[in-house]
Amino acid sequence: MLAISITKGDYGRCLNLKGELDMETLATLEQAAEVQEGERQLKINLAGVSFIDSTGLRGLLEIQRRWSMKGGEVRVINPCPEIAEVFRLVGMEELLDYSDQSKVTGGEY
Repeated sequence: MLAISITKGDYGRCLNLKGELDMETLATLEQAAEVQEGERQLKINLAGVSFIDSTGLRGLLEIQRRWSMKGGEVRVINPCPEIAEVFRLVGMEELLDYSDQSKVTGGEY
């Protein structure tokens, strides 16, 4: 299961994820991450994600690609230490705009 709460800012949204990001839940994230008119930024807050599989990793890259094609940017933030280690092991740190910062609010846009 994956729950997503959305924080809106001046230039985009922050998707705050809670649960597992895998084959069964990726469609939920993809729907929430669709580029909307006038948005320039999307932050995906992984602070509440307890598990990610290869489908979830691929999905993050695909979301970033879609936004980039429309002139936007995606930043993945706050993974737990275990997920940050998965990013490191598979080289995702080099492929994603990724940071390990404290939780964000809509005011950071």
